[in-house]
Amino acid sequence: KKEMHWGLSYPSNRQQIVDVIYEGASVPATFIFPTYDGMMPYYEAINDIVAPIAEYNPDKARELIEGQGYTFDEGSGFFVGPDGNNLKLDVVAPPFMEPTARLVVQQLQDGGIDAVLRILEWGIFRDETGRGQFEGATDWSGCGSVIEPWFGMNRYNKSWVNPVGTAGTEYVDNTNNAGRWVNDEYSALVDQMGSLPLGDPQVIELMKQAVTIWADELPAIPLIQTPAFIVFNTTYWTNWPTADNNYIQPPGHWQHFLRVLTELQPAQ
Repeated sequence: KKEMHWGLSYPSNRQQIVDVIYEGASVPATFIFPTYDGMMPYYEAINDIVAPIAEYNPDKARELIEGQGYTFDEGSGFFVGPDGNNLKLDVVAPPFMEPTARLVVQQLQDGGIDAVLRILEWGIFRDETGRGQFEGATDWSGCGSVIEPWFGMNRYNKSWVNPVGTAGTEYVDNTNNAGRWVNDEYSALVDQMGSLPLGDPQVIELMKQAVTIWADELPAIPLIQTPAFIVFNTTYWTNWPTADNNYIQPPGHWQHFLRVLTELQPAQ
């Protein structure tokens, strides 16, 4: 239920993740888009819609969770259901996401959710999440858009949904719509976006309608803009992508690094 999705989002102190895990080298995220220059017109168009997602508010979380029939047990510090069991959440993460995942789980525990973390080897993590055999995961499930909104948003299209237990469709090193979220109106709007050429003015309005649905149901919980620290050496080669020379995203482990190789110039 969306109430429980928001009940997990409100205890998430995104600024604490930025300060503790990344020592300030990031910002809280309000949606799945990266804050690349090419994405800023789209971010600005939806800012009012998605801004509430980053709110840290344990009181609102408690109100929502108690509205679903749970009561807060002062002795244990956890919410307890009508069956007498704690409100539990099993969270999986790959090893390289462990620092963020551990802090997120601690924040959930502080918010009354009996959360536990399991670190899985990358292949096992991808298999379990791809098959939908998980309760919660620290992941980058919306990764994709870099110059337009459709690619990332289409990852939550109902067309990707397979029965739990069967493999999903992988894009960008993880599974599209691994959480099996289905919203007919959202999917129809995203399909319309995908039928239009880049830069078509209709995309913005369709995107805003789809984002309104996504931000209400919250099928994933954006946390932070994950920084990637890329180091280049200019002794022999120059014209690497930088903030001032931003012709392509710089990570060398992405397929478009081929563009970087074609742009490099000899230093002498």
